Amino acid sequence: MRLLVLGGTEFVGRAVVEAALGRGWDVTVFNRGRHTPAPGARSLVGDRTASGGLAALAEGEWDAVVDT
Repeated sequence: MRLLVLGGTEFVGRAVVEAALGRGWDVTVFNRGRHTPAPGARSLVGDRTASGGLAALAEGEWDAVVDT
């Protein structure tokens, strides 16, 4: 399973990421780069409120997305 988590570095998002990694899933977090993602997660940096801020997502493919 390839999972994209928007946010994913704190609170509920981090718990989702850690649970998915524990299941052996391929996890990508998309955030503003202010916090370090869980070890084992791929990190993409961007800001969905900025013009062009989603560009880092253009080349990815995921089976599911979680937006916390």
